[in-house]
Amino acid sequence: MTSTDLRHPTPVAGVAGESTAIQAASARTGLTPPSGEVPVLNDAGLASELASLARGQDEVLVIANAYTVCVRHRPATGGAWQMVCCGELGSDAIEAAKPLSRKRLTWAAVAGAPWEADPETAPKTAGTLALLRRWLKASNDDDGGREGDVTPAIKEELTYLAGWRCQFTGCGRDLKSHAATGIRGRFSYFAHIVAASEDGPRGHHVLSKLWASEPKNFMLLCDECHRLIDKVNPAKYTVEVLQHMREDSIAEVKRLLDSLQHKPAEVIAIVGNIAGQPAQFSMDEAHEALWGQGLRSTEMKVSRYFYPGGQHHDVHSPGYWTSLFQQMKQDMPLLQTLLDGTRSGAARPRLAVFPLHSTSVLLLAGRVLGDNDGTHLFQPHRNKVGAGTRWAWPKGEMPVAALDKFKLEELHPHGEGQEEAVLVVALTSDIVASRMPAACARGDELLLPALRITGPTFDKDCMQHPQDLQLVALAVDAAMRKLQDDWKVRRVHLFVSAPTTAALLVGQKMQARHHADFICYEALRGAGAAYQPTIEITAKLVRELVTGQALTHPLQH
Repeated sequence: MTSTDLRHPTPVAGVAGESTAIQAASARTGLTPPSGEVPVLNDAGLASELASLARGQDEVLVIANAYTVCVRHRPATGGAWQMVCCGELGSDAIEAAKPLSRKRLTWAAVAGAPWEADPETAPKTAGTLALLRRWLKASNDDDGGREGDVTPAIKEELTYLAGWRCQFTGCGRDLKSHAATGIRGRFSYFAHIVAASEDGPRGHHVLSKLWASEPKNFMLLCDECHRLIDKVNPAKYTVEVLQHMREDSIAEVKRLLDSLQHKPAEVIAIVGNIAGQPAQFSMDEAHEALWGQGLRSTEMKVSRYFYPGGQHHDVHSPGYWTSLFQQMKQDMPLLQTLLDGTRSGAARPRLAVFPLHSTSVLLLAGRVLGDNDGTHLFQPHRNKVGAGTRWAWPKGEMPVAALDKFKLEELHPHGEGQEEAVLVVALTSDIVASRMPAACARGDELLLPALRITGPTFDKDCMQHPQDLQLVALAVDAAMRKLQDDWKVRRVHLFVSAPTTAALLVGQKMQARHHADFICYEALRGAGAAYQPTIEITAKLVRELVTGQALTHPLQH
């Protein structure tokens, strides 16, 4: 059936400006759906049911209005007609009805919903193949007017708004290309929402004539979706449902096309297994997050780095690091090529980084990526934020926060000549001295000079806005200056309990200007568990401290 794009507000949606009478009329447009127990089938499904009936002895009754049918059967000896199915009667179903048409097929034409018609009182006639074929031809020719009421201006407007894609929710098929052959052409239907004729799908005695050529009463559909809404299950796809589909499609196409104005970025996923849970990340989630920050994917795909393998998640296990270092030997040159700009033949590209990995790997990833402009970090939220995905930062401005929201404090003073220090980044939970190794503390007493960065409270959801990242960065910068410029230490013992973006950000601050080596620690399993070393990051290499492997590829940009 054909359709348009209403210049008048849509009454079913109750838009202001339409009269109450028209709104009420629109609300009544359509059919009452068949019982949920009755199968609703396309032509192929209906053909299968008719073929099955043809192998038996029962009488078959097809009740049809102008565009859809229902099928009933009863024993040859008589009795009540039982419902079989409803749906689309097409060429396949007519072919399957051949054995029935000789003696056992009866036809009944009705004006309303075929499944609601009384099979005893409906006017019947012999269901010949000629009759079925005439009905199918009339149904197709009178397909709500199909394109008869669609002006060139309507076609141009609707195809532009739809982006030449099927507007049925979840379809989105390219209507300029034939799916099977790839041949370019026009494979679309300008389908009426309210039928152009009163007896068509979603037809109405007033609105059908009134809206026959209204632009907002048309949808652009592929053949399959067009048949679904008009012939297979017209009762399910009401005026209101289709109007909402149309509106959603137009909004989504506009959003996608508007994203072409966004700045391009290379999408990088630093995603690994955590606590035995497999890594979860998809480009669909990435797109949502990118658009919220005015970015778009350069290549419409993600580059994944530092994945230790699906069976590894324990950072204190030798197998974890053996697998990870094997992967890093492949990843590091590729990542370095990207960062140097040699992969694209231009300057270093803008990066969109999605981190969800062990703390040690995120620290290392931050060190490799560097603290450069044009690197955008995205925080995985435990719950979806608004209408976005779990990776999307909330829209709008963050409530005003003090510049010292994340504070740097001195836990233990630096002594003359001391070359080692402790840096604690405790945002999601505290890290006390009793959990540290003997090189750093004895019981509750720190043995080394120590700094700590904390937030207002220890909270797993402390990173809720990009501005939080900027505030954390200020505190980390202050800590690095203290360690390097004031204390001039040569080794830093690093303990981090923070959201993934904050952990990666700390790694970004480990740049060549600071010549200290960093020993990274992670906690064993269980509340209050001790911290053990995992990796050492120097200016030139990374060494894992579980088995002692070293990756000698320079960590230079």
